[in-house]
Amino acid sequence: MLGFRRARKPAPEGAGPKGSERIALCERCEFEVAGSGNPREGTAWNVSVAGLYLVVADDIPPADTAISVCLWLPGDPSPVRAETRVVWCNPPSHFRGCGANALRFPPGCGLRFVVISPEDLARIRWRVETAHPHR
Repeated sequence: MLGFRRARKPAPEGAGPKGSERIALCERCEFEVAGSGNPREGTAWNVSVAGLYLVVADDIPPADTAISVCLWLPGDPSPVRAETRVVWCNPPSHFRGCGANALRFPPGCGLRFVVISPEDLARIRWRVETAHPHR
């Protein structure tokens, strides 16, 4: 039987980092909704050079909310700090531990990096590139 391989779609002209490769993290992430004065803790589920998926137990910030984050990469004692913006929300579904909009993710939200130091971005890029060589 012949196997068929699906051709890769070329990246659209001017494609940004949304389609960036991600790495799984499942690491603690401290965050604060801008202006709230209320630091909270969640889990950085995955990360890319474009942003991260933040798992939160309750009170998921709505789309377009500005959030400051501080997360740790495995084995790295220095935190990554960034200003982010919520680009999509995944509220809880009827299935325990699953989000309503994307069942493969726990409830939380997708964050896009708005301000991040070049050094922190380089640390993330290195992790992603070493996890996904020559893709």
